[in-house]
Amino acid sequence: MSGCAYNWIVEEEVIDPGDPDAPEVSFSSEIVPIFSSKCVSCHSTGNQAPDLTPENAYSSLNTSRYINTSDPASSLIYTKPSPTGSHVKYSEAEAALVLTWITQGAQNN
Repeated sequence: MSGCAYNWIVEEEVIDPGDPDAPEVSFSSEIVPIFSSKCVSCHSTGNQAPDLTPENAYSSLNTSRYINTSDPASSLIYTKPSPTGSHVKYSEAEAALVLTWITQGAQNN
């Protein structure tokens, strides 16, 4: 007899935000999809600030209120939806990606 094994749980790859050799995180292809899937139901044009729709997310976030490149781990866009926060939560991999993006200078790339 033979059997089939199915692995339905796909582990997320968690990037190390402190790794200086980490690949560059793309705002448009890696960060915006996180916002689109988790945030835009409340954070859209005309609703709760910041506006995290794909066309407005970067300009809405590009202030010291949401992003602190001097102390990335204190950035509100990272801490508010953190895996341990009380808001809509990032997964561990999503949180690491957002923190890495901020650590790399929070570029509009």
